[in-house]
Amino acid sequence: GGGGAAGGALPYSTPRTMDNLLGESASARITAPSAERNKQFILDELLKVLPDAEAVKRDGRVLEIASGTGQHISHFAAATPWLAWTPTELTSETFDSVRAWCTGLDNVAEPRELDGSAAPWAGIDDGSLDAVYACNVCHISPYAVTQGLFSGSAAALAEGGVLCVYGPFSVRGEFTTESNRAFDSSLRERDPEWGYRDVEDLEGLAEANGLAFREAISMPANNFLMLFCKK
Repeated sequence: GGGGAAGGALPYSTPRTMDNLLGESASARITAPSAERNKQFILDELLKVLPDAEAVKRDGRVLEIASGTGQHISHFAAATPWLAWTPTELTSETFDSVRAWCTGLDNVAEPRELDGSAAPWAGIDDGSLDAVYACNVCHISPYAVTQGLFSGSAAALAEGGVLCVYGPFSVRGEFTTESNRAFDSSLRERDPEWGYRDVEDLEGLAEANGLAFREAISMPANNFLMLFCKK
């Protein structure tokens, strides 16, 4: 998520960005360089699909799965003061970093522990969310987490709500680059349950859970932002 799991809070998150994480001595903030590079590109696309200030009759609600360091959610929340953002992680290990990045942002809730694979998600009311965002989760976790991401979102999203999934994926069984093929192999060597998921897998999970595939947006560094809408 917001540095993706660069924060290492999840058992399956520690190497998610392959970044050298930078701690700031005067702050609890942890910095994943890749999150700094990609956060504006992702925000530019999210602003096209998230509710705008005129569309929300109440505070729009967005849940981030695997917030990691907090870099993404702080950047996105600062740009969308009409949306209420909730950061989550499997454990509280990086919550101090999330809080530090989000200092001064009234529209970011206290981070909460949430297991994305354990759907329906505890403490998240059905139909209560306008969007769910997950960055660099699917390839660095067991497939059950990807399955839970879709089934949990299907329950938690309001009609018309959007699930936004960012990361590297294979396309119809093919890798987009040789470096992606090598990265996938290294992940599977580390843990046989890890590895790239295929866009067709995600489309199938969406269909099975009542979500409509909307778009797969090509992003820098051979990543995709995949968008799905609650029917």
